[in-house]
Amino acid sequence: MNFEPLYLRLPIFAQNALCSIYGNRLIARRYNQQYQALEKEIFSREFWSGEKLREYACQRLQSMITYAAVNVPYYRQLFASQGIKAEDIHRPEDLSVLPIIDKGTVQEHRSEFFSEELKRIPHSIVHTSGTTGAGLIFPLSLKAEQEQWAVWWRYRARFGIDTQTWYAHFYGKSVVPQNQTKPPFWRINKPGHQILFSAYHMSDVYLPYYIDELNKRKPLWIQGYPSLLSILASFMLERGIQLNYQPKVVTVGAESLLPQQKALIESAFNTKCRQHYGMTETVANISECPEGNLHVDEDYALVEFIPIDDNSYRIIGTTFTNFAFPLIRYDTGDVAELYEASSKCSCGRNGRLVKSIDGRIEDYVLTPDGRRIGRTDHIFKDMINIKECQICQDEPSSVVFRIVRGAKYTNEDERLLLYEARKRLGNELKIQISYVEKIERTKTGKLRFVISKLAQGKLDRQRKDV
Repeated sequence: MNFEPLYLRLPIFAQNALCSIYGNRLIARRYNQQYQALEKEIFSREFWSGEKLREYACQRLQSMITYAAVNVPYYRQLFASQGIKAEDIHRPEDLSVLPIIDKGTVQEHRSEFFSEELKRIPHSIVHTSGTTGAGLIFPLSLKAEQEQWAVWWRYRARFGIDTQTWYAHFYGKSVVPQNQTKPPFWRINKPGHQILFSAYHMSDVYLPYYIDELNKRKPLWIQGYPSLLSILASFMLERGIQLNYQPKVVTVGAESLLPQQKALIESAFNTKCRQHYGMTETVANISECPEGNLHVDEDYALVEFIPIDDNSYRIIGTTFTNFAFPLIRYDTGDVAELYEASSKCSCGRNGRLVKSIDGRIEDYVLTPDGRRIGRTDHIFKDMINIKECQICQDEPSSVVFRIVRGAKYTNEDERLLLYEARKRLGNELKIQISYVEKIERTKTGKLRFVISKLAQGKLDRQRKDV
C-alpha cells in the first residue's frame, strides 16, 4: 500500500515524526546484534591481499552456484538444459558457460528466480529502477541487506564518518509536498541522523533556506545525487556564499559523477567529493579510497568487465549474498572504464581499479555517418558555468543541447561548448542550443543526461546489440 499521499497531507511535525519512526524501524532491522559481528568481519577484510581476496571470492561463488542449481528453478532448469554441472564452476573464469541475463529476462521469468527456501529466509521486498528506469520488485534477504550496509559503512569509515554522524541527504524521495512554498524544505529523521532535503524545491528562491539550515545544524557529512548537489554548489559559488563550518566529506551515488559536478561541489563545500557504486540487486559494489581511486569490493560480489570497445566495459555482476533471489551474471546496464590490470593503488587496498563508471540513464548520440557516440559528458568537462545540461535527439541530423546557465555564463562559454561538441560529434551533425530554466527529472529525482527518440540511439537497444 502506498502511504505517500497520506503522508504528504499531514502537518510538518507529523511528517517529521513519521520520518523518525520509519528511520527507527530501519535501524532495528539493519543494525541488530548479528549486524555488529558481520560489520567487524567485513571491516577486517579491507586490506586483504589480492590472492586472499580471490580465494575468498571463489569460495563464495561456489557456494552461490551450488545453492542456485538446487534451490532456484531458473538456474536448475538452465543447468539441466545446457548440461552444466554446478561443481564445474568454482572460479570467475568458469562463469563463461552461463549466459548473461538482463533486467528484461529477470522480469519475464521473475517467479523462477525466487529461492524455493524463501519462507525460511528472513527477507524484505524491495523495489529498484536502476539505470534504465525499468522497475524490478524482488525479495532481499536480511543478511544480504545487512552485508550491503556493512560494506557501505566500510567505505564511509575511510572518511571519518559512521552511523552516529549527522548528515544532509539530497536524494529523490518526496519528503516535502511540492506545493509547499515556505520553509522548512526538509524533514528530520532523528534516529538515522538525517536531514532529508527536498529535491523538488531547489530554486534560487528557496536555496538560501537550505544553506541556512546547513549552517544551523552543521552536518559533517553531505550526501546525495551529484545533479542535486551541483545545483546547490553552483548557487553558492555564483553568490560567493560559504558555509560557516567545515564538512568532513561529500559523498555521491546513484548517478554518474561528471567532472564539472565534482569541481563545483568541491569548490562550494571546500571538501572532497567521494563516490561509490552499488545497487539493490547486490551484484556489484565499487567504492572510492582516500587516494581518490575506485576499487571493486571483491569480497562482496563477483564483478565481470565485458569489453564493449577498447575503452569501455559492461559491468556484469553475480551476487554472493542474496540467496532469496540469486542473480548470476546480471547485466547492470552500466559501463566502466578501467585502468591497466597491473595497476596498484598506494592506499594498500587490492580490489581492481576502475577509472570511471557511467551509471546514468544515458542514450547514445547518433551522427549522420552512422556513429553512436557515448561518454558525451566529456564535452562539459570544463564548463563550470553550466548548472545542468541535457542532450536530446529526435532525428539523425541534429541534436539539441538543453542548458541551464549559471550566473557567470557568457558567449565565450557557448563558443567553448560548441567547440568541444564539434570536437567529439563532428561537423555534419547540426547542434542547437536551447536555454531553459530547469530540466525535468525522473520520478526518482534523477537527471537523464542524453535522451534519444531514435531506435538505434536508445540505451536498451544498444545493450542488445553489444
